Amino acid sequence: MRVAILSDIHGNFDALQAVAQELSPNDEIVILGDIVGYGAEPERCVEWVREKKARATLGNHEACILGLFPVSWFNPFAASAILWTREHLGPGSLSFLGTLPLSFEDYGCLFVHGSPCSPVDEYITDPWQAREIFEEQDFSVCFFGHTHVAEGYVWDGKRTERIVFLDGGELLLEEGKRYLINCGSVGQPRDGNPKASFGLFFVEERRIVIQRVEYDVRAAARKILLAGLPEVLAYRLEVGG
Repeated sequence: MRVAILSDIHGNFDALQAVAQELSPNDEIVILGDIVGYGAEPERCVEWVREKKARATLGNHEACILGLFPVSWFNPFAASAILWTREHLGPGSLSFLGTLPLSFEDYGCLFVHGSPCSPVDEYITDPWQAREIFEEQDFSVCFFGHTHVAEGYVWDGKRTERIVFLDGGELLLEEGKRYLINCGSVGQPRDGNPKASFGLFFVEERRIVIQRVEYDVRAAARKILLAGLPEVLAYRLEVGG
């Protein structure tokens, strides 16, 4: 069994299409939140997730669009995009976003947007924070998103090792070790590599592959500008930051 793990699509349908071309019809698909926000095609992205019958968790952008978080929690650019996105989603898409769980478990793994401690809005950004999470929680493998950085943290019971997937990579899960894995962002990478990022989890082999895929960044940026969304949301796509 192979599970495709996508996160932080953020309304970028050009990036999503490029990733979709790398998937197999037999892949099961998991989305780790923030299907929408920032990008100019939120409705098309939600429609794709629904058509693929992907399992998805709630992201902080969805939570805000649904009124679960105040818009004031976001910076002005993100807040502007959230308000715009709310007006450009159909009733069916809004209803679908309202059904998303905070987290779920399957394939021997935990799936969240933020972190096991705070599934929607906590950022995992360094090994010291990861160690605290390992010590407080009892998961074996947790896939998360939210930071838009493709990386992982491995805990052997004594120390935490950080693994970076800037250009993609592969990881074999070992017995006796625990993992926090971020497969990166499909629609708005922030690790200096503008290529869309996603993961493939080979369940029986206990193997994870992180892939980076080129897409038409300028087309996605142009759509943001034409939609009247903040210019910075377009320009940051080209630098992956």
